[in-house]
Parts: sequence; C-alpha cells; structure tokens
Amino acid sequence: MTPFQLDYAGRRLQLLGSRVVEPEMAGHRVITAHHQHHHHQKLAQSHDEAEALNPKEESHDTPKFSKPEAATNFELFYDLWFVANLSVFTSIHDISDFSRFTSFIGYMVLLWTTWGLTTLYDVRFTADSIWERCCKAVHLGVMIGFAEIGTSFEPDNQIVSIFRTMSLFLAVSRFVLALQYGVVAFQIRKYADGKKPMILTAVVHFCLSMIYLGVSFRYNLGKSSRVFLVWYIGGVVEMMLNLSFSQMSHVLTFHGTHLGERLNLLTLVILGEGCIILAKSITYLVKDTFAKDASYKIWSPTLIGLVTAGTALIYIVFQIYFDWMHDEHSMSKRHQVWWTALHLPFHIALVLLLEGASQFVVWARIVESANSVISKVLATEEKALSSNPTSEEVSKKLGDLVLPFLKKYPPEDVLETMKSVNETLEEIAEMPNSFWTSEPSPDDATFQHYLNHLAELANTMINAIYNAFGFGPPEDAEMPETEFWQTQAAVASAKRFILVYIYSFAAAGIVLLFLTIMHVISKRQGWTPFNIFRTAICITISIMLALFTVIASNQQAVLDGAPNTAFVGSKWMLPTITISYFLVLVLTHLPHPSGFCTGHYKTRKYDNEAVDTKGAREHHAMDSRGIADFEDRRTAYMGAGPAMTSPPPEYEEGKTKGSPEARRTKTREERRASRDAYEPR
Repeated sequence: MTPFQLDYAGRRLQLLGSRVVEPEMAGHRVITAHHQHHHHQKLAQSHDEAEALNPKEESHDTPKFSKPEAATNFELFYDLWFVANLSVFTSIHDISDFSRFTSFIGYMVLLWTTWGLTTLYDVRFTADSIWERCCKAVHLGVMIGFAEIGTSFEPDNQIVSIFRTMSLFLAVSRFVLALQYGVVAFQIRKYADGKKPMILTAVVHFCLSMIYLGVSFRYNLGKSSRVFLVWYIGGVVEMMLNLSFSQMSHVLTFHGTHLGERLNLLTLVILGEGCIILAKSITYLVKDTFAKDASYKIWSPTLIGLVTAGTALIYIVFQIYFDWMHDEHSMSKRHQVWWTALHLPFHIALVLLLEGASQFVVWARIVESANSVISKVLATEEKALSSNPTSEEVSKKLGDLVLPFLKKYPPEDVLETMKSVNETLEEIAEMPNSFWTSEPSPDDATFQHYLNHLAELANTMINAIYNAFGFGPPEDAEMPETEFWQTQAAVASAKRFILVYIYSFAAAGIVLLFLTIMHVISKRQGWTPFNIFRTAICITISIMLALFTVIASNQQAVLDGAPNTAFVGSKWMLPTITISYFLVLVLTHLPHPSGFCTGHYKTRKYDNEAVDTKGAREHHAMDSRGIADFEDRRTAYMGAGPAMTSPPPEYEEGKTKGSPEARRTKTREERRASRDAYEPR
C-alpha cells in the first residue's frame, strides 16, 4: 500500500501550503488546461496565458500563482459567518432614528471591509494547510466577535467593554492578515520581483493593526469618544490600498481569480437575508391578525399585493444583477478594481432597500389596524351617546373596549399605560352628566378636554399595535411630561416611519444606479446607440426613485396630512419601487432592433471557426511581440446568441494587412495582374 492510501483523510494536509508555481521550461509557467464552454472564456484564458508569456511584465524572476476557478469549501464556510452576523444584526438593530441609521451603516462598513480584506487574500494566495486553517480559525473568531458586538453597537451610547473589544478584534484580524502576507513574501523570497509589493501589503495591515490596538485604549468609563471613526476610515483605506496595489504589481493582480464569484455569492447572501426579513414580517402579520382577532378571515387585497410586490422585488433585483453580469476576466485591471469597490456601497444600499421593503408591508398592516381601532372607538362612542347616558356609563363602555384590547396587544410599558388609561377613564366619569345632552360649541373647554381624552385612548390602542409589530418610538426618545403622552408617542412612531420612507427610496435609487454603473464597467463591448439609450433610461429611473424622498422632506407637513405628502404612508410605496425595477428588467431583455442604431456592429459577424482561429493567431502574435492591448481589439457586440468577435490583425513586416500603408505598397502591376486573373476569357 502506498503512503497516500494509508492516510485517514481524503488528502494529506501540509504544514505550510503555497500556491506558487515553480518555473519550468526556461521560465514559462505551466498552466493547467481547463475545458471552456463559452468563447469569451477562451479569450480570457488566452489573455491570461499571454500575460504569463509577456517578457515585458513577467520573467523567470517573477513568481506565478495557481488560481482556482471556484471558491473553496473554507471560503464558503467563512461566508456563512457573514450571513449569521448580518441576520442577527438586522433583527436586533432596528433603524428607529438617524443615529441608529448611521450606526447601521457603520457596522455594515466594518463587517464588509473585514470580510473583503480576508477575501482579497483568499482568492489569490491561500492554500489549504495547517497554517492557513489556523489563520482561518482566527478570522472565524473575529466574526464571532462581530456577533457579540452587534447586540449593543450604538456609537452615541457607548459601552466601553463593547467598543474596546471591537477595536481589539479588528487589530487581531489585521495582524493575522499581515502574518499571512508575510509568509507569502517569504515563500517568494528567491524571486527578484514581487517581494516588495507583498511586504508593503503586509506592512499596511500591520500598521492598521497597531492603530486599532491603540484606539482600544481611548475608551473610558462614563465618556463617549468619536475615535471609533478611525475604524471606518481605516477599513476603507485598507480596501483602497489593496485594490490599488493589485494594479501596480502583477503578483498582486486579481486577474484569473474567482473574486467575482465571491462577490456574486455575497450578493446572493444579502438577497437571502432579504427573504428572511420578509418572511419574518409575514409571521408578524399572521401572529398579530388571525391569532388575536377572529374577525379577520382573509388578508386584505392591499396586504396580498404588498407581500407579492416585496417578493417580486427581491426576485427582480436578483435577475437584474446576474443578467447584467459579464465575464469579469474581460475587464481590464482598472475596471475590475472599480467593479469590486462599488460592491461595498451597493451591498449596504441593498440591505437598506430590503429592510425598507419589509417595513412597508408591516406599515400597511399597522395602518389597517389603526383605522380599525379608530372606527371601533367612534362606534362605541356613538352607541354610548345614543341613549342619554351618564358620564360613568360612557366611561365604562370605553373601558370595555380599551382594556380587553390591551390584553391582546400588550403595550411596551404595561404598568404606566394601564395607569394612564385608568386616569383617563376616571376623568371622563367625573365630567358633568349634562354635557352628554347638550350641544357644546367647538370652543367649549369641556368639549376640548373630552376630545383630548378620547384621542388619548385611541392612541393608546394604536401604540399597542406599534409595539406588537416592533414599530414603536425610539428607545431614547424624550417624551414630554404631559397628560397626553400617548399621543406624543404615536407621533414619534410616525416620525420613525418617515425615516424608513426616506432611506428606502434613497436606497432604491442607489441600488439601481450602482447596478447600472457596474454593468457599464463590466460590459466592454456592444455599446450601440440603442444600448446607450437603455442605460440612460435606467439611470433616469434610479434618479426618479431617489427624488421620491423630497416628498417627505417637510416632516411636519407629512404629520399634518398635507395633500402633497399623501404618497408617504400610502399603499403604493412598495409597488412603485417594484414596478420601476420591473420596467428595467423588461428594458434589459428587449431585443435589439435589427438594423437600427447598430452602427458598424451590424456588419461584424464571424463564424465559430474564425473565432477559434483568432485565439491561436493572437496567442502567437503575443508570444512573439509581447502583450498588445487585448481589449481594444474586441469590438464586436456579444448578445444573447453565439459570441461574435473580430478576427485579429495579421502582421507583415511591422505593417498591418489592410491598412492604408499596406495598400500603398502594392505596385500598379500587381493590382493589374490580380484584376486580369479574374477577368473572363
């Protein structure tokens, strides 16, 4: 039996792995051949091989790394912890005011940049070994730290132990990355090129690690510090430097890696989190409707439509993102870096959009319940006043409505609320009995006092509904110490929804805008006037969605129910976003008009045989004279059908055949002889 057969595991684990490919055959890299099913993948492979053979950029003194085409199991397992942190944080960190909104974005920046920096290393240099598994264990521990910190991540109300721990976790994460890059630099120490950029990357991570370590000592008991802003700035700067270094050194390039796949998987993770949030909202609807009130026999058409719109929105965003996804290897290094960097704001805006979409569904149910409460209060009042009642009878009938309702929907502060309700009912019972038989004027003090009490009881019930659906006022909201504090609490909850409306429509516009920009960056060919027109419409729709936030710019007008703000809180908010995205999806798949707005692309058609011949000739040309600009020669439009590309130029004594210079070199006798050969005899 061989030693490998005696191994208990499926493969032997090394102490220290490496992706460095040793040079063979006079410094040329040995490239593993992979079967390509699509033509654009063949072109990308030829480009990658040509880079390896280019004597200007690479030599036998430059290290070459093997680059897996798909994510490893360890990378996918690491992504699971990102999912867990995102799910926990979105469930416990409700965006109730602007400070919590900014802390939500800050936490997402820290989580995404930590994940991103680890991923940038994994897709290029990680190799399964005992050393890498130990490093991965530390990175997983950092992710667990994010779960701990997310429970109380409030920069405006700092807990010293939480923020100090956060800074230490960030320091450990960057220190391990510095060690990992340092090990790779040691592995390529015998090569003349590549060591300096690798060491520079390690030094950057080490410096940031020491900065985060120093920040941890700035947090003191009883005092809030703004030094946490260093975390955000440091994370973004690290990402920018890593992406910039990849353009300056061939050793750090992302070309040929599966970085695009990792970002695609992360987008799927976020869309999946949106499905979870929407599903939780639906459980709220069932729990607090059918389970508590037997009068609800079926969902209203509004609820059915909004749940459908929320589900459709997630599905449409999924389709647009992947329909607009082009082969990342067709992008230049600069465009690949920009495409990667744009995923940070795109993912943050996508999380906010999905969170806001689920809140729209919940708000619709709150509005229905609030309208039902108001109708019940008015009906009870009308029934009580129809038989010349006494003040005690009116108070008793209102109490028979309010008190059982509060048992079904317990308020946030039960004792304080019940005390307030009892006091209100007692004051109604103490009103003069003659009040109910008289016709008071609107300016009558007793009449105004009664209306305030009636509104207070109705708002008490509405606040109980807010609390049941997790939509109460901010925890740190300062309520005025007045007799009618329930009314003030209801107003605070309404202000919270205005914030949801603003960030949801802003995120809807930003998501579509960044989707369009990333599409423009990744689509390197086929930009006919018609396709440019489609892109302009997509950008216009994104701007229009973002401009919907202007409606809620005057908060007081919204609270007063001004006619020009009626859209805020209506049932058409979520359908408007969904319909806009659906129009973009339809526009994406409209067939390109034949012979219309195609320009010179209309005549550039070649069969597959010419395409295959192109790759071989171009590889030979690159081998003999180095890399030319590969992308500038790919000018054919690639649509939904077979890939079509222009054949490469052929070279003859430094001149291109078919060029004006080459045509002028033909003598008049040669042209006459060529013409005579085709003349019929």
